[in-house]
Amino acid sequence: MARKTKAEAARTRDRIVTCARRVFKRAGVNMASLEEVAREAGVTRGAVYWHFRDKADLFMAVRAQTGPLLRLEAPDDRDPLRTLERSLLAAMDRLACDEAARETYEVMLWGCEYVGDFSKVRRDLMEAGGAFLSRTEALYRQADRRGLLAEGTDPALAALETFSLYAGMLKIWLADTKGRLLRRRCQDLIRAHVAGRRRSGIASRRAKGRMKP
Repeated sequence: MARKTKAEAARTRDRIVTCARRVFKRAGVNMASLEEVAREAGVTRGAVYWHFRDKADLFMAVRAQTGPLLRLEAPDDRDPLRTLERSLLAAMDRLACDEAARETYEVMLWGCEYVGDFSKVRRDLMEAGGAFLSRTEALYRQADRRGLLAEGTDPALAALETFSLYAGMLKIWLADTKGRLLRRRCQDLIRAHVAGRRRSGIASRRAKGRMKP
């Protein structure tokens, strides 16, 4: 049998990852087997192990294929809070419109127990959360320097509040399939959250449309 080219191997790897996401969503990560992934992808179990060390390694590949849901935009020097608001809105919009991203986050937040071999995955996810906190705190500090932040606001605590809101919002949004709890008001919630951290006079001017975005 001829050796596969790098391009063919890359396509096989990508197919395994895509099929693993479907299997993990259907069966749950901890209950899914690599044999089931192999059948879904139309490859041998050995092919799966050729590309991935174990199920945790494959799980991380599923996450990497989707990439981070939230991508904080380059800060707007005039209005860092507007940058934060736009980034949060874009993340939730992608969750609604991108099926692969939605499936990945369903697996991550509802379909996996982070125990045993997956404890290292939990550490990786928390490191990503720490990076989000750092960048969000930097936006709040920048807003504070610009005089946009509500008086007495602690940028570090504000960043932690935003992180907690975002993490909880993701999980509730995914579970709220009928749109009874959160989905219909998600954008309003984000805008209200950011507005609540603005200096009051500035928030009023924005609401009246006298301050450019």
